[in-house]
Amino acid sequence: MNTYKFKIYGHEFETRVVRRDEDEVVISVNGQEYKAYLEPTKRQMQVKAMPKVTRPAVTQAEGLKKTAAPSEAKGAGVVKAPLPGLILKVTVKEGDSVKAGDTVCIMEAMKMQNTISAPMSGVVSKVSAAEGQSVLESAELLVINPA
Repeated sequence: MNTYKFKIYGHEFETRVVRRDEDEVVISVNGQEYKAYLEPTKRQMQVKAMPKVTRPAVTQAEGLKKTAAPSEAKGAGVVKAPLPGLILKVTVKEGDSVKAGDTVCIMEAMKMQNTISAPMSGVVSKVSAAEGQSVLESAELLVINPA
């Protein structure tokens, strides 16, 4: 390690850093060894405070089968929420006839009003959404059976 010579108030000191580990330093002063502890600087404290984030590798587990998609009623048009949001208005009720493209719900998602249209013509057989209800993406809002 490096050797340093100091003169303090007329006294000469020969100093040598023997070993340094993180915040501990062993210093030799005129042949006598001393342990010293370093206080971290603000910058060092900030760097130590930030954890290093690592993400484990994702691998496909062997022997697992993919699950089948949930089955829907045959011939029914299930209307699902395109985004997570809040149902502002449901414009139909069970038993109402609708044409493809008719507005069936209005929802607020990402601070915008979204009009949800009927995907097909038919009769509304089930209404799952209610005004003021928060829904997740792909939540079932209503079911339309072909007429």
